Amino acid sequence: MKAISKYAAAIVLAVVVLALAAGSFYSIDTGERGVVLRFGKLTAVAGEGLNVKMPFVDEVKKMSIRDHNLTLRAEVSSSDIQTIAVEVGLVYSLDPQQVGRVFQTYGQDIERTLLRPTLSEKVNAVIAEYPIEAFVEKRAEISDRINTTFAEQVAGSGILVKSLLITSHDFSDEFNKAIEDKKIAEQGALTAKFTLERMKLEAEAQKVKQASLSEMVLQEMAINKWDGKLPQYFSGDQLPFITLK
Repeated sequence: MKAISKYAAAIVLAVVVLALAAGSFYSIDTGERGVVLRFGKLTAVAGEGLNVKMPFVDEVKKMSIRDHNLTLRAEVSSSDIQTIAVEVGLVYSLDPQQVGRVFQTYGQDIERTLLRPTLSEKVNAVIAEYPIEAFVEKRAEISDRINTTFAEQVAGSGILVKSLLITSHDFSDEFNKAIEDKKIAEQGALTAKFTLERMKLEAEAQKVKQASLSEMVLQEMAINKWDGKLPQYFSGDQLPFITLK
């Protein structure tokens, strides 16, 4: 009986040892960092590969340091109070040297706590300085300014801004219709101007033509159109179209 008890105790001890050993090791994948918490307090940031922790005491939170794509869709107002629907694409990553600070300040959802609110603010502020008609022409400039102001705002927070671009935009139906009506009106004005210029040129050409027609030229034109038949009635002492001197 005692032998059985010792055997069971040995098995239990072996299981406990194996459990402790299994709980003491963990791995961090490439492109990640491990934030080690001991009773909720940050004690270390683990690198890639196999690492050791205190079982049942330490907890590891994984943080990605790979590039992330964030897409922000928003409706903003131009300087002339027109609505523009924009889509902005941000590529960012965590600074590997500041993962612990990022976790302490923003937790694991930095997009919700920092990036989206800050990006939305900068997009609204920069676009509000431009009239809607200048938006398409200066879209690259606007993207650069949003990028600059956003990067300055998040500098020192552990975020590396890789790129920021306005990827698409759309104007309101009312503005699109106004633009279409304006184009139609401009086309109509150009057509009317062209027609007027053509009429003026034709009138000038007619004046020059009439001024250049002498009496002999007119008689020659009349003879060329004559069918060879003399009119039955005519007055004067000369035949029509022919003047003898």
